[in-house]
Amino acid sequence: MRMPELLILGAIIRMTAPILLAGTGALYNDRAGVTNITLEGSMLLSAFFSVVCSYFTHNWVLSVIIGIAVGIIVSLIFYLATSVLGGDELVVGFAMNVLIDGLSIFLLKQIFHRSGSIVSDKIAGIPLIKSQMLASIPVIGDLLNNQTWIVYFSFICAILTYIVLYHTPFGLKILACGEKPQAAATVGINVNRIRFICNLINGALCGLAGTQISLGFLNLFTQGMTVGRGFIALGSVIFARGNPLRLIAITLFFGTAEAISNKVQLMQFPSELVLMLPYLAVVILTLIRVDHFKRIKIVKDVSEQAN
Repeated sequence: MRMPELLILGAIIRMTAPILLAGTGALYNDRAGVTNITLEGSMLLSAFFSVVCSYFTHNWVLSVIIGIAVGIIVSLIFYLATSVLGGDELVVGFAMNVLIDGLSIFLLKQIFHRSGSIVSDKIAGIPLIKSQMLASIPVIGDLLNNQTWIVYFSFICAILTYIVLYHTPFGLKILACGEKPQAAATVGINVNRIRFICNLINGALCGLAGTQISLGFLNLFTQGMTVGRGFIALGSVIFARGNPLRLIAITLFFGTAEAISNKVQLMQFPSELVLMLPYLAVVILTLIRVDHFKRIKIVKDVSEQAN
């Protein structure tokens, strides 16, 4: 019999996965010197089309592929509008998020003739991994069992990203393009190509995150179902300051807030207050970070005065 504490820990890992995936993708763009805020829209559209594919084909594998492809297409459009046509990254990203939100509502009505959401037995979800060998391991078995493979992949991907960025030639090229693009171009690095590849990686991971939300959680699509996870992922990247391992810890913090909010909803608290918990966590982390830098500045000022 599983302990309630382990059940909430399993929920935390499950809630963390899409935020971590999107954050890892955004990290590639961030380290390459690109500000891509289309994570929310990319995840939402991927979630929608993966449900559409699952509804008509009953094939979750093909649905995952479609979700990833949609995420890549969104990133390609962003790259075309910014790097090729010279559009402002923030303006283009904001416009795409708003456009995609409206597009998902329109397509939902056109394809399924419904408003708000689509729930059907025809939607084939991503199967959960249920391993007897894993279940036999104390604590860890109950924690990691009954999760989709995307949950495992999200943490593995973040760890691999740390290795890629800081221990491979390709990663050093990414860092060079983000910190000193002119110097990188001088030594023969194709900055645009590196940023293009990072955009593709970002799109693929956001697409996978969106698929996890729609087919890995409840096997449905509802209007605005990403509920700000893309923006939370962006905030996590900022707080992590380019470190994928730190990103894991921060997204776990946000995943904990979301898992707790889901549990608290069962206690008949006002839903509006409960849904604020993940965003309140963002504010708390921001205050902690600001306070941390204030203390560093005070110590530095005192040290300079003493000298």
